[in-house]
Amino acid sequence: MEKPAKGKWYAIWCLIFLFNISFAQAVSCQELQTRYATVQYADTTLLYDFDDELYLGRQLGRMVKQMRSVSRQDDIKNKIDLVVEKVETVLDMFPAKIHFTIVLLPSRKDVQRIYREKYNKKVDHIAYYSLREKTIYIAVDDASLRVFSHEVAHVVVDHFFEVRPPYRIHEVLAQYAEEHVVD
Repeated sequence: MEKPAKGKWYAIWCLIFLFNISFAQAVSCQELQTRYATVQYADTTLLYDFDDELYLGRQLGRMVKQMRSVSRQDDIKNKIDLVVEKVETVLDMFPAKIHFTIVLLPSRKDVQRIYREKYNKKVDHIAYYSLREKTIYIAVDDASLRVFSHEVAHVVVDHFFEVRPPYRIHEVLAQYAEEHVVD
């Protein structure tokens, strides 16, 4: 049997994503491309809410303002890429090629439901990184610099090592990044 093209998988994923997120609304899956990530979201309001929740503080905020942008979406791209670079610096890990997906979900219940569907496990996560999919799932309602930095650290560690380190090492490094990106 022939494998479906990558575009077909994306279309199928969007349909499942949108069906699960909203039964009543007909919404399209939107994307925002940064240097390091593809951000997927159901509507622009969700993207802007994520931007509002991802407060960088004075130092990182000043750095984003100095970056070139002509739109709010450019600001969001710069903010995401700056966090990735800050996490790489904190961990002193600079993977040669890093690209991942960020799926913005409205609430922690949506994150938990997707986790349960994928892993058949009930959890209390507000965000998680799927190593297999190279994807961060994050609840916009609970998004923060700490939460996002933690998940990005999992991405950096995953892309840095050829042989994946044990889960506990992943977690220790993610906690370290979470603490030090905020400083």
